[in-house]
Amino acid sequence: MARTSSQRNPLTPFYIVLAVVALGGVIFLLTQLRGGGVAANAPVPVDIDPAELSRVQGISLGRADAPVVMYQFADFQCPHCAEWVTFIEPLLRERLVNTGVVRYVYYDFPLGGSFRHSFLAARAGRCANEQGRFWEYHDLVFARQQTWSPMDDPADFFVDLGGQAGVPDGDAFESCVRSDKYVREVTLSRQLGDQLGVGGTPTLFVNGKRIPQVPSNFSELEAIVRQEAGTAGGAPAAGDSATADSAPARS
Repeated sequence: MARTSSQRNPLTPFYIVLAVVALGGVIFLLTQLRGGGVAANAPVPVDIDPAELSRVQGISLGRADAPVVMYQFADFQCPHCAEWVTFIEPLLRERLVNTGVVRYVYYDFPLGGSFRHSFLAARAGRCANEQGRFWEYHDLVFARQQTWSPMDDPADFFVDLGGQAGVPDGDAFESCVRSDKYVREVTLSRQLGDQLGVGGTPTLFVNGKRIPQVPSNFSELEAIVRQEAGTAGGAPAAGDSATADSAPARS
């Protein structure tokens, strides 16, 4: 028998309360995932062997005594790394490295596979670092990524970028790029990343803690760094080859 409009299900109030509770739970969950910021992307402690760090040389930017040490594992051919360098890294250098809060250490993590030039690009970066122009070269390689990535052989292009980056000795740079001089260093850097569980690029570690997801904006990154700076008693030792005491101007 059908109910009339005046008859009400006695369980209706219960269902309404249940729906409200469920909706509140969903809103809370979304708030934690989207608006949680640091809490939703809290750094995870990682066991980093100091002996491995001393064996594998990264390339450093910033004060040696900075309270926060940030490791970045990146691939020059990775589009997500290029986005990081374009939109977040300039603010990181200006507001956190230049001000002495962060020492920023770059590690090569050439992915290979479809990124078939990433190993050569990493070696070329090391050649530029040899002449004190790594960061200038790093910026140009990422900025021109879409130009050299589809090339059959970008070696000539990488050599030309050296001149644009201000590498003092062009002949020595070209000889280095066309050699296998830094094969070992790049390989060791990649192996270190493997040992630390790096599966894609870019991957970040802050004071020995891995950032589960690369921040999508500078504000989120800064919040993580400021939190670490407030709790750090000092910067952990790292095996990096500092090229400057202060900064110049995931696939």
